Amino acid sequence: MILEALKRNHVEDDKLWEMVSRANQLTCGDYKSYDDNAAALVPLMDRILLRSREKGDSRVYFYAMAKFFWLLERVAINDIRRRFQISEMFHRDIRQWDVKNVGRFEGEWRVSIAARILNFYLDYPQVNEDKLEQMLEIFLDLEQRYGSDWNCGDYYVVMVLAASKQDKKLAETARKKLSKGDFKLWCYTCYYIVPMLCYYVLFEDFEGIEELISSVVRRSIPAKYQWCFEKCESSSEKGLITTTLKYCLNYGTTKLFAKVFARWKSLYQEPQKEDLSTHEILFHVLAGELSCSKERLHTAEKDDQDKREHRESPTDSMYWALCWYVYFLILEKCGVKTVKLNLGDGSGEDRAGEENPSEWTCRDAAIYFEHQADEIGEQMEQGRRWFSYGAIKQRYRECFLEKG
Repeated sequence: MILEALKRNHVEDDKLWEMVSRANQLTCGDYKSYDDNAAALVPLMDRILLRSREKGDSRVYFYAMAKFFWLLERVAINDIRRRFQISEMFHRDIRQWDVKNVGRFEGEWRVSIAARILNFYLDYPQVNEDKLEQMLEIFLDLEQRYGSDWNCGDYYVVMVLAASKQDKKLAETARKKLSKGDFKLWCYTCYYIVPMLCYYVLFEDFEGIEELISSVVRRSIPAKYQWCFEKCESSSEKGLITTTLKYCLNYGTTKLFAKVFARWKSLYQEPQKEDLSTHEILFHVLAGELSCSKERLHTAEKDDQDKREHRESPTDSMYWALCWYVYFLILEKCGVKTVKLNLGDGSGEDRAGEENPSEWTCRDAAIYFEHQADEIGEQMEQGRRWFSYGAIKQRYRECFLEKG
């Protein structure tokens, strides 16, 4: 249930309690019930926020806000506009209700929603550097005042921001918090192992990467966290290496990328047997594994469509477009002249004058995705002085097109 932590004695207002109960009724099944009942649930959560704010019930307000924000992130809902609205509400109200007698429950959820918004802001170029820094300051202040072991995993977003900014001091702050955390309520892989891989990439510590991944492969992690091996797909050796290589491309160096790839190249030499992520496809190609070309082209089409229909964040779309940019240039170097693709809006306007818009030369397909990545990257650079799209793009070129 979406608001299961709220009990009757926690909610003084009868009308507000009725709405809370209704929200829980709509989500009393598995997560599918959240999606199936979204048409009724989303406006109901809106009303809960409005009512709790009117009644000055900050406990319900910030808890409901955090759960509502999570709801809006679900793939079946993905309401970006509403998430921006809630972020602005949080900016406004966290200061208005900045009181000293906040209980542990409310304090922890204040920290949680600040982390979610910071993570959201990282992915959208319309959020400039000043806005990001404001939210980071809010998160760090709230965590210092109200954070507990329950909030330790929230520092994953601080680590990603630190890597993006190449801010080693901030990364060290995040590392210290993560190292002291209790991850019994978090996925140890996603919220400790993965952020620490990001840390080691930033510090170009290959030995740290190797030792950490080895500990996961041997399953030599605390017994109470072993459940993550059964629940989390990222806990596999290949999943962790893919994440590390992505971090090398996005935040690290070509030298470290080459070293990590050489060490675990064999993971990508086996023929493709399952759906692969965009980056995995590129790593298989780099390893000389060129099977499943049709399936890979379908993934390119899906990434393009998701970008145009705003189903993925701009930063994900930018990185994936860079992958396809170099992928099609690699195909061209391998002697592939044309491919069948449905890109753009299907009208042929993206390549005016072509008789068959689904027939693309590899060069044209590469240019199409290059322009897509460049557009987002330039927007990111405009609002964030520390963001260097040119350096990221050059790393992709060096790692895949200019080696040897």
